[in-house]
Amino acid sequence: MAQALGAKLLDKEGKELPAGGRALASLCKIDVSEMDRRLLEAKFEVACDVDNPLTGKRGASAIFGPQKGATPEMIAELDKALSNYGQVIEKYIKVNVEHLPGAGAAGGLGAGIVAFLQGSLKSGIDIVMEAVDLESHVKDADLVITGEGRIDSQTIYGKTPIGVAKLAKNMMYQ
Repeated sequence: MAQALGAKLLDKEGKELPAGGRALASLCKIDVSEMDRRLLEAKFEVACDVDNPLTGKRGASAIFGPQKGATPEMIAELDKALSNYGQVIEKYIKVNVEHLPGAGAAGGLGAGIVAFLQGSLKSGIDIVMEAVDLESHVKDADLVITGEGRIDSQTIYGKTPIGVAKLAKNMMYQ
């Protein structure tokens, strides 16, 4: 995303990196001088359905890599590359994204949105529940049913069923 918006992700020799997470291991410098300045005038609020950080045991590589076919070795390599990415962002953009909730969404796109667009990550389910005023529909309900394409270990990280269940639970005690 950053490259598509005009940022230059550069290696130690000043050459632009190719696309892909593995290349981020060679990232040494970020140059945003050619990005369209109007991007900084816009407000970016992004619906994010997970709260995973960029790196670590709950990071993008560890959680989402296996579902994309990554081996344990590939996951370790990608996590190291994303950690480098986070460190270089902090050095050049002055934003700490490595452990930010949601930074690991979409393979690290959450981190890029915060760093390069000064965007904010908001729980997608919170945005939807507010937009449809779900609280008013749930407050007098005896039973609330929700679903997900697949309930798995990622569901607890902010997916729709958890958001709806939390709202319903809170409404029970009001």
